[in-house]
Amino acid sequence: MAKEFKLPDVGEGITEAEIVKWLVKEGDSVKEDQDLVEIETDKALVTLPSPHSGKVLKHHAAEGDILKVGDLLSTIEEATEPSVAAEPRKEDSGTVVGILQTAEEMVTPSAVLATPAIRLMAKELRVDLTRVKGTGPGGRTTREDVERAAGKLRAKPAEDSDSYGRVERVPLRGMRRTIAKHMAEASLRVAPVTIWEDADITDLEKVRAKERKVAEQKGIKLTYLPFVIKAVVPALKAHPRLNATLDDQLGVIILKKYYNIGLAVDTPDGLMVFVIREADQKTMLDLAMEMGVLGEKARSRKIELPELKGSTFTITNYGVFGASYGTPIINYPEVAILGIGKIEDRPVIREGQIAIRKIMPLSLVFDHRVIDGVEAGGFLNVVIRHLEDPDLMLIEGK
Repeated sequence: MAKEFKLPDVGEGITEAEIVKWLVKEGDSVKEDQDLVEIETDKALVTLPSPHSGKVLKHHAAEGDILKVGDLLSTIEEATEPSVAAEPRKEDSGTVVGILQTAEEMVTPSAVLATPAIRLMAKELRVDLTRVKGTGPGGRTTREDVERAAGKLRAKPAEDSDSYGRVERVPLRGMRRTIAKHMAEASLRVAPVTIWEDADITDLEKVRAKERKVAEQKGIKLTYLPFVIKAVVPALKAHPRLNATLDDQLGVIILKKYYNIGLAVDTPDGLMVFVIREADQKTMLDLAMEMGVLGEKARSRKIELPELKGSTFTITNYGVFGASYGTPIINYPEVAILGIGKIEDRPVIREGQIAIRKIMPLSLVFDHRVIDGVEAGGFLNVVIRHLEDPDLMLIEGK
């Protein structure tokens, strides 16, 4: 009996997903719980297992297609006893063929067997499908057939031209599509304001340099970010409106009583934000170790959806790319984000004398619908006070 497998609700409010890779081809056998397809949803890669054992009759979407929850993924013929209606017979040539033929096998040779997605792809790559020999089940034209005919990989964008010259058209897919949607939503729903300040972290650098060796002995890389998190948490407690969300429909500001810090990390596929949960309950080394683990999982695309959800405040470090100040986009539905710039030695005035100090630029973007400038400035002052006096982090415990 043929069974339909539809895109399931994988949780966390996901409504759609992109087909990244089919792990079992049409016509192949599959076992229950065997990995069937890899999908991308809300920045995470998820592998879906087959709910049935049997033969994959048809995939109803091609790699690169975007499906809604509930859309049909595959049709699987459940494993049964061999049917006598399909007894093979021998031709004069000695080859074995089935008595029954599918409708696709009976189509004339000039007909093209291809899904709408494959036809669109062929059109974009300027491939004549009537000249392509399909290698899929029943002579169906596959994505690989079209790529081969076009002489280029799918990852390479199709070249085209407009009225002024050559252009390159890059499909908005995968994580970049998710990022685009999220940024557009944030720009529509948030009233952002930015303030910039500098933190003198000369003393903090001495502490980090000393304790970095202790961390390395435990296999932990101690960067500046755990110290920033430790400075942000008391600032959020002192100014709770920065650790909040706004329910527009109900007209309610929801103050979060927990402190889940999102950290933006650059990956080969785009920017991703993983979450350090209960950051206020963790030591400096706990934070550094968890950051290392989650950062590597994010870059290798092995991070799971729960590890990307539930942040209450986000930190982004664009200083590693050489930028000093910025206006990062708030990670909606949060109401504020802190950007860290390039740390460098600068000449400053201390007690009437010029001194070379290590400076960390800070950019705070906040939603003016929820937070006023006075409160935002107060928050940033608490952060700076803790960064400039790292002993405060010690006396405040975890």
